[in-house]
Amino acid sequence: MNLNECKQERFSSKTIGLVFLVASVLLFVVGLMIVPVVGIIFAVPLLILGVTMLAAPESKTCRMIREKLGAK
Repeated sequence: MNLNECKQERFSSKTIGLVFLVASVLLFVVGLMIVPVVGIIFAVPLLILGVTMLAAPESKTCRMIREKLGAK
């Protein structure tokens, strides 16, 4: 694994997190209009997953590579 792969890993993690957040908001809004309980049931797990993906720390391997190279 090199520094570029670490950047791609972090970018993909944030992208997936944003996609899940957008999907959860859309499900929540549509669910409130059609069937409120079902919308909330599907939206909450996606919201949790999206926030988790955005807040996920980088892997230990990437952290070690960044420390070794002194890169941000």
